[in-house]
Amino acid sequence: MATKRQAPDDSNPKSANTAPSRKRFKPNPGSFRAQTDLKLGPKSFKKAHPTNHIKSNIRSLKRLLENRESLPANVRVEKERALQTAEQELKDAEKAKKRSEMIGRYHKARFFDRQKADRRLKKARKELRACEGEDQEERRALGQRVDDAEVDLNYALYFPYEVHYVSLFGRAKDGTEEGGVGDGERRGDPEMWELVKKCMAKSKRELELLREGRLKDEEEVVVDEVVERKAARKEKKSAKKEKVGKVDTTKSSTTNTAEQEEEDDGSSSDDNGGGFFE
Repeated sequence: MATKRQAPDDSNPKSANTAPSRKRFKPNPGSFRAQTDLKLGPKSFKKAHPTNHIKSNIRSLKRLLENRESLPANVRVEKERALQTAEQELKDAEKAKKRSEMIGRYHKARFFDRQKADRRLKKARKELRACEGEDQEERRALGQRVDDAEVDLNYALYFPYEVHYVSLFGRAKDGTEEGGVGDGERRGDPEMWELVKKCMAKSKRELELLREGRLKDEEEVVVDEVVERKAARKEKKSAKKEKVGKVDTTKSSTTNTAEQEEEDDGSSSDDNGGGFFE
């Protein structure tokens, strides 16, 4: 006779009927849930397109306000304020993006101008100190050179970030100084140079406001005029290129038409005057 199976002992925890243990879920590093928990990487979509969510919010608010008659008054006012806030945020974000691009684009040119202007300033000050007790006219000229060198240095330091930078000193493609620009010659934007000089006479705070593009009144008008003038010059160049392209196309079409007419005349003369050998 077979032996009976032993009954389970409740006092023994190992033999007790317990619920099966489940393994803790560990998400795949490449899954969406894991990516949302991690920090945004350098190639993140949100980093590459920082204004997309703002634009999407503006579109949604505009679509909602198209039927403003059906909205309650308090909701309509709230959404209009939200739209104004979103538009201002978009404007600020685009301005910051343009500022960052301009800083990166003209960093090298600013650096070279700042280095050369600093060397010129030190040289002019040294010559002025060595000129003590000599001709007053020469000292006055050296003092003017020192003042101009200070303006050159501040031009490179405080040129507005949002405006295309115009280099003070020409440079070749390999980074060396161009031979056509002598030690006493200066390039750059004359109007901006004068504006920097005017801000220097007021305070350093004015120079900082100029660099950040937050000057008021007449200085702001001057900066706007510089930006508009550069944009107009760029449009003029593009229009000139288009005009040259159209002229070349017209010339080629005229030449082809003349050649075709000559070929037609030659073929007609062969048909009519071919009886000479008959």
